[in-house]
Amino acid sequence: MMFPMNRTPLLLMFFTTLLAGAGWLFSKEAIQGLPPAAFIGSRFLLAALLLLPLAWLREPAPNRGQVIRAAGCGILLGTSLLLWVTAISQSNALGSGAFIMSVATLMAPLAAWAAFKARPGRHYWMTLPLAIAGLLLLSLSTHWGVSLSLLWFLASAATSGCQLAVHRHFAQTIAPTWLTCIQLAVTGVLGCGLSLLTEQWPQSVSINIWGWFAASVLIATTLRYLLLTLSLSRLTTAHAALLMLLEPVWTLVFSTIFYHEPIGGAKLAGVCLILGALVLYQLPLLLRGARIRPR
Repeated sequence: MMFPMNRTPLLLMFFTTLLAGAGWLFSKEAIQGLPPAAFIGSRFLLAALLLLPLAWLREPAPNRGQVIRAAGCGILLGTSLLLWVTAISQSNALGSGAFIMSVATLMAPLAAWAAFKARPGRHYWMTLPLAIAGLLLLSLSTHWGVSLSLLWFLASAATSGCQLAVHRHFAQTIAPTWLTCIQLAVTGVLGCGLSLLTEQWPQSVSINIWGWFAASVLIATTLRYLLLTLSLSRLTTAHAALLMLLEPVWTLVFSTIFYHEPIGGAKLAGVCLILGALVLYQLPLLLRGARIRPR
């Protein structure tokens, strides 16, 4: 049975968020047998190599200045992901971490204000207190342990917010496939370089661990970004942003099932506050008459 055409991008984005949530589980399992930085480095280098032929075929090669700007964006992405993988290696509270990471959407305007003098509107300042209250409830209701993984998640979210702001700015002048490919490659180089300096590979890695690694590369990275590109080509920004809020929801579901992450009243309240803040932040775009573009 074929779905109506206007439902196709919605279903693609829905499935994309499911893959993104599953990616947290894939990564958590893979780093049980692989060094975290080496995992990030090899995962994103492979993803960049898979994307490179598509970039060559679809878009003109970037000039030197564009490569430098894309590489700078990649450094921010790599830093954020290395902080993120450090956090998940020390905590099983993946659901709480995913909601903290989702706040990067709200941190991006602050980074854009600092870097590009793009001051956030009044609506932004109205939603920010809700997100902060939600973060406080999550931090109080979650046992983060001596690893201080909460701080790693917060640092990763802050860096991710900066990367989102820079990415949006550079995406106006750099071909999207090349921008993505260069960022993934730089992230891979950072991860592998850090691994060579600080980590030691185990003498043997089980087949199960390589299976989780393959799932991270092929499903949670390559397939996910492909579906994201396809869905974004036919969705408005508002629809896409609202649907992406499902990623931390899926992550919380998977973490509850596989790692028995506890869900108490305070945590649910924190989750609701963060979701509410993100929805309210995107709501003006939706109310301005944003619609799915017909084919």
